[in-house]
Amino acid sequence: MSKADRKHQRSSEVDGAHATKMFKTEGANSNSVSTTKALLRTSVTEGPFSVLHSAMKENIRVFIQCRFNKSLLASVVAFDKHFNLVLQDVIELSGNEKEGQKQRSIRNLFLRGESVIFVVKLP
Repeated sequence: MSKADRKHQRSSEVDGAHATKMFKTEGANSNSVSTTKALLRTSVTEGPFSVLHSAMKENIRVFIQCRFNKSLLASVVAFDKHFNLVLQDVIELSGNEKEGQKQRSIRNLFLRGESVIFVVKLP
């Protein structure tokens, strides 16, 4: 057996051992997966995501203040743990009072979470 063949054989043995270890770990974590899902459910209804969750479920519009002096009025369709938002029937307001505010309508919008400053449900 050549040197290259022995090296390949050792690397495949290591890969097989690693795969077996991963498989065993996966089975052991099935309880932790359900625990994680339960924690995510409570964090959505009780934590900072509760505003987005209730606005989405009750179909209430929200006011979103964004970076770069922009704000949005919209309905929340979906969101994730990074505050990425899928919005619909969006009205974007940009500019300030001195320069005059510009307004435009957007039917559907994906907003990256890093640009969100705060979110408020409208009455």
